[in-house]
Amino acid sequence: MELILRETGRRNLLVPMPSWLAKLLAYFLEFLPNPPLTRDQIAQLRRDNTVSGALGTLKTLGISSTAADVILPTYLDRFRRGGRFRSAQPA
Repeated sequence: MELILRETGRRNLLVPMPSWLAKLLAYFLEFLPNPPLTRDQIAQLRRDNTVSGALGTLKTLGISSTAADVILPTYLDRFRRGGRFRSAQPA
């Protein structure tokens, strides 16, 4: 989240929240027409989604990884405050 905020030039407060509280909040948010958070999303966030050592990796598939901070600017530039061609660093 910090990388995304920095790349888009936004400043938001990131607050750690226990999962039980997030689930309670999500319960009420689900009543909105377009809920920003659901209990299903909380359940998904609680599960580890990394590949175990027993399965193939990107390397075994012939894929080389690239660091997120190298790729994010190309994906997030259109969400930058002020538009695509404005500097990512806040003025």
